[in-house]
Amino acid sequence: ATQQLSMAQSATLGFPRIGEKREMKFALESYWAKKSSEQELRSVADTVLRRNIQLQIDAGIDMIGVGDFTFYDHILDWITML
Repeated sequence: ATQQLSMAQSATLGFPRIGEKREMKFALESYWAKKSSEQELRSVADTVLRRNIQLQIDAGIDMIGVGDFTFYDHILDWITML
């Protein structure tokens, strides 16, 4: 009987959420100052999230963590879900 070896797989448990050029920081500050709309904030968030996932795909990550995105504070998000 031949034994088949499996290769190690890579995974990410989280990924920086702020954006390559701190886009989320600036979008949040703009929203809080009432200089931009919620839709504009959500658009930036969507762009950053999609870019982060694509970067991991392009890097060959086998298992990409999801559900860890937050607009500001991941601990506060968890507290409100409990």
